[in-house]
Amino acid sequence: MAQFRNYSWDPLLIISQMLAMQCVFYFGLGTIMYFLAFLHVEEISLDRIFISKKGEMLDLVTLFAYITNCFISAIGLWYIVQRSKQCLDFTVTIHFWHFVLTCLYTGFPTLLSWWLLTLVSCIVSTFLGEYLCRYTELEEIPLMGTRTSNAVAENP
Repeated sequence: MAQFRNYSWDPLLIISQMLAMQCVFYFGLGTIMYFLAFLHVEEISLDRIFISKKGEMLDLVTLFAYITNCFISAIGLWYIVQRSKQCLDFTVTIHFWHFVLTCLYTGFPTLLSWWLLTLVSCIVSTFLGEYLCRYTELEEIPLMGTRTSNAVAENP
C-alpha cells in the first residue's frame, strides 16, 4: 500500500472515496447494531442510528456500536483514502452527512449525548485513521535501479 503518488485535483476520485467511506460508516454501524441488538433481544430499526431528540435515550448498545464503528471507519480511511492529511476532511464529511440524514429522519438533534457521541466518534476515527495512514506512509518506498547492500558487497 505504501507508494508515492502526486496529489492532483480529481473530483471523481474524491466523490467516489466519499461515497465508499459513507457506505463503510453505515454498513459498519448497521452491522454492529444488528448483532448487538440481536444479542440483547431488542428491536432493530433505523431509530437506533438516528436517535437525536429529547425524550429518546441513547442506550449502551448504541454507544458501544458508535465507538466500535470508529475502528471500522479508521480501517476504511486507511484502505480507501490512504492519506493521513485527508483523514480529518473525510471524517468530518462523513459526520456532516450523518447530521444531515439525522435532521431529515428525526429533525434537528437536540440530545446532548448525540452531539457528544458524534464529536467523540469524529475525533477517535480521525486519530485512528491518521495513525494507520501515517504508519503506511512512513514505510520505505522501493526505488528501482538502486544498488542493494549485497550488490555493493560483491563488487568492491
